[in-house]
Amino acid sequence: MAFFLSGLDDVLAGYAELVPPGDLVPSVEELTRRLHEVARRAPGLCRVRQIGTSRQGRALDVLSVGAGRRPMLMVGGPHPNEPVGYSTIAFLAELTAGHPELHDGMSWHFVPCVDPDGAALNEKWTSAPLDLHTEHRYFFRPAMAEQPEWTFPIPWRGGVHRFDLPEQRALADLVDELEPAAVVSLHNSEFGESFFVMSRDVPGLAAHLAAVAARHGLPVGEAAPSDVVGWPVLGAGVYRMPPIEELVIRDHDQQAPTYGAHLSHYAARHGSLTLLPEVPRWHTGVRFGDGSPTALTSLARALSSESDQVRQLLHQAGPHDDAFARAAADTLAVADTVTRAWLLRAGDTAPVTGADLAEAHYARVILTLRSTAMALRSLAEARSNLAAPQARAQLEKVLAERADRCQRQLRIQPVELRRLVAVQACAALAAAVLTR
Repeated sequence: MAFFLSGLDDVLAGYAELVPPGDLVPSVEELTRRLHEVARRAPGLCRVRQIGTSRQGRALDVLSVGAGRRPMLMVGGPHPNEPVGYSTIAFLAELTAGHPELHDGMSWHFVPCVDPDGAALNEKWTSAPLDLHTEHRYFFRPAMAEQPEWTFPIPWRGGVHRFDLPEQRALADLVDELEPAAVVSLHNSEFGESFFVMSRDVPGLAAHLAAVAARHGLPVGEAAPSDVVGWPVLGAGVYRMPPIEELVIRDHDQQAPTYGAHLSHYAARHGSLTLLPEVPRWHTGVRFGDGSPTALTSLARALSSESDQVRQLLHQAGPHDDAFARAAADTLAVADTVTRAWLLRAGDTAPVTGADLAEAHYARVILTLRSTAMALRSLAEARSNLAAPQARAQLEKVLAERADRCQRQLRIQPVELRRLVAVQACAALAAAVLTR
């Protein structure tokens, strides 16, 4: 692919034109069928194999295209509430199998979904027309300690803590087998601007990523999204994943850490670049101007009140432990951390930029919708608890009100899926060309 270097942006634009139209993301089952069909049509070039099973026994498959000495690994569904990557994998699998120049000296390996159990808990909305209330009525995002991408082994209390997730072990074994030149984990957010996370700097790549996003009407933003505040900046909208030592919360009063190393930390042992393209599914029609720090105080109080209401309703329903309850508690803990950060920033008299205020508004909406949604789903599982129906009915009302408020206040509209896929796919292709 070295011949692409002289006109990479033009080449990427040409491939982006091939992204098919359509508003619906395939289900994991449909995506897997499509990958098997790609392999069936080109048996000498492609093959599908199983690399493991999920905690609930679902198959973890990988489609391999080509046999070149520079492997590229694409990971779909790193978070099961982020389905755009399913469409991107379907497109890239077809593209690489059908264009010999893309597997000249390279091989491509596609994991359709690394968390199929989590995907199954989101299936009522991920392949349906996009609707904010429906999405969150059937929303699930596991607690960090149950996410395959964030549970690689880490040092702990003088030893090594392992999370023992079969999905994470299968992914680690695949990385060790392939020793990929690059790993691309396909993420999407609800709101905000496009951004990218890389495990290390690659000359020229950050500029190409920003150009790709701008070309498809999804330019990178001025402010760091809440996920990457304080991380090293490699270029406009491009951030470097910090070492795990700077990220892990080392609360040794707990029996186990809240989360582990990221896939990017593990893949670095093989010199692999890891790239996370983040694209937003919703466009917001509101623009925020610079404001007083007191605006953050108001947001912090609102998020704290909304979180407390969810906690009280969970408490009212009585103790129970399931994946939804653990995920809700995890999200509420994040909300507490964000609230403290906003109050600390509000103590500074310097004005808050409009971009930072926008990110704060998005974070408040996302955290309150997610915690409400997963608390509701947890109570729906607690059928034997006499208090659960009343709390569940209240959460149903709260969720509908909060989704409606978001729609009205942020004036949200879905982003065309084709544009999101184009950004993710072109980011992966740029990484393939520029990574050595």
